[in-house]
Amino acid sequence: MAERGGKRETIKTEALRLFAQRGVDAVSVQDIATACDMAKPNLYAHFTSKDALVRALFEEGYRDYGRQMREALAEPGPFRQRMDRLVRLICRLHDEDQLRFRFILMTQHANLAHVRPGEANPVEIVVALISGAMAAGELPRRDPAMVAAFIVGLVLQPATFLQYGRLTGKLATMADDIVAMCMRVAS
Repeated sequence: MAERGGKRETIKTEALRLFAQRGVDAVSVQDIATACDMAKPNLYAHFTSKDALVRALFEEGYRDYGRQMREALAEPGPFRQRMDRLVRLICRLHDEDQLRFRFILMTQHANLAHVRPGEANPVEIVVALISGAMAAGELPRRDPAMVAAFIVGLVLQPATFLQYGRLTGKLATMADDIVAMCMRVAS
């Protein structure tokens, strides 16, 4: 149990662990309260519902990934170098915190509608990277959102296969292949 950031952080840590291990639907508020060694009403003092807790965890993780992606792309360079940095960052984030990555993958469809445009949105960041490379003549002009969809899939699908045991090892060891495939799709 995590006590570092107080009860709210303990709730988030334990809920994330339970959600990633069992799935959101299989975890009750009582399960989370028990894992946090607290009474169920005390949990409601921090989060009004399980849905509010799920949304908070998703938005926090998604924004944090977006923030780190923006930071990785802040350093100028040609598209290939920037794409390489981005893919390696995502691979590292996956390998460092697989529970968080798994949770975001598992809950994205229910929560992406709540992500406001303009926030540190990972998909928007990839679209902007591709749009910028197209505007600079580094990539052929096409629909940047479509190219971004392919690239996101090339990164997330191996991560998904790792989560479900279809691939083994670390995502970072696959980064060279992922970058090469992303470059082929973008070019």
